Amino acid sequence: MFSFCHLSQGLVSPGRWLLAATLLLATTASHAQAPVAGRPLSLKEALELARTQAPHLQAKAYQVQAAEADIAQTKTQRLPSVRLSGQVSYGSTNAVAGTMLPIGTIIPSSGSLSGDNSYNAVFGSMGTALAEWSPVTFGQYPAQRARAEAARGYAQADADNELFTQQLRVAQTYLDLLATQSLRRVREQDVRRVAVLKKTITRLALNGLRPGVDSTQARATEAQSKLALLSAQEQEADRQARLSTLLGQPGTTWQPDTLYNHTLPPALVPPAAPHPTLGLQQRAIDLGQARETVIRRQYRPRLSLLGATWGRGSGLGYNGQTDYGLGGAAPTRFNYAVGVGLVFDLLDWPRVQAQAKAENLRTQGLQAEYRQQQLELSNQATLAEQRLQLAAERARQAPLQLAAARQAYRQKLALYNSGLATVVDVTQALYGLQQAEQDQVLTANAAWQAVLLQTAAAGDFSFFFTPVTP
Repeated sequence: MFSFCHLSQGLVSPGRWLLAATLLLATTASHAQAPVAGRPLSLKEALELARTQAPHLQAKAYQVQAAEADIAQTKTQRLPSVRLSGQVSYGSTNAVAGTMLPIGTIIPSSGSLSGDNSYNAVFGSMGTALAEWSPVTFGQYPAQRARAEAARGYAQADADNELFTQQLRVAQTYLDLLATQSLRRVREQDVRRVAVLKKTITRLALNGLRPGVDSTQARATEAQSKLALLSAQEQEADRQARLSTLLGQPGTTWQPDTLYNHTLPPALVPPAAPHPTLGLQQRAIDLGQARETVIRRQYRPRLSLLGATWGRGSGLGYNGQTDYGLGGAAPTRFNYAVGVGLVFDLLDWPRVQAQAKAENLRTQGLQAEYRQQQLELSNQATLAEQRLQLAAERARQAPLQLAAARQAYRQKLALYNSGLATVVDVTQALYGLQQAEQDQVLTANAAWQAVLLQTAAAGDFSFFFTPVTP
């Protein structure tokens, strides 16, 4: 509270009594906090809302399911394939003997060579059933299976890391919203205090007890105080909107738990837990190595078991007779065949080697990024510890600063009341009090921000709740 014990005990003018009374009212009003409208929200509730409602986390979950579906698809490659086909054609019967190499699209022309060229057409048909199974792939199938599982592991690690990152974003925005709400309350108190002070100074200036320039300075101070309040309100609205976006809740106003503005966290040692970001980096390395293995094993041969049956019909008989009707469309000859096939591309080695080298270099790049991430997390942990120590020291100094600023403000008011100080002196003391009040309300919040930084470096978000768990 403001004290006027430093005033002289002599005769006090009516203007000075008015100044004392109005300043006392301003002090009382500055300690009253206006209620904040908004839905009460604890940090755990915010994190749960983000986990279940954030669309981009749902997108990550779908990517994990897609990776699992890819594994199921890879398993089906062990199954044999059976292809059925059939056609009925109508065309000329001129046949030409000879050999053709398999390139492009080839229309087969089989049969004995005809005596002359004829464009007479007959019906023909062909129906086939071809089965192929590759029980021996010399490691190609296991490599593809390992790649699919590595892709699933990467998708899951990506989802876990995104969830952890989202938790950090939510907690950061949550604490930022608390800080901006505290700043807004400080600005509201300051606006009320400055308004009363301006009114008093203006009355004194009108009564000739103070120069007119004092009232002008008071109006400027009031305008500046209101601008600071508008800026704080704008920041609060921005944090509200950002938090609603992170929680997947459109157009909601939140009231976070003020515990993080009133309670300092104790010093704790973060647990040694696997970091989601490092886990994601390691999964990316594993996936790159699996891809390289698949590429290298593409050069290996593939052993296949083959089986087929087919039937054929033709309007051209074995004796050269021609049936121009639909009778040629019915199959008249049936065949079957079984065999073993081996496919090996002898000259594919340079291409495979080039692809494998490119994939290996990408994997080495991922390993370098992994080491960089380790370095950054280590330095972040050191920085978080230093910030906690500084936050503890700030918590000790902030009340001393506030008490000194209040006393300095009261003294300047008393001197101004006695005509021994100018309005500029009062304004400077007012700025010092504003800064001290701001530092006081942000002390605990800054400490929790440091704990959040520790949590981000540790990779275990449960550590953040350890200090406040009953």
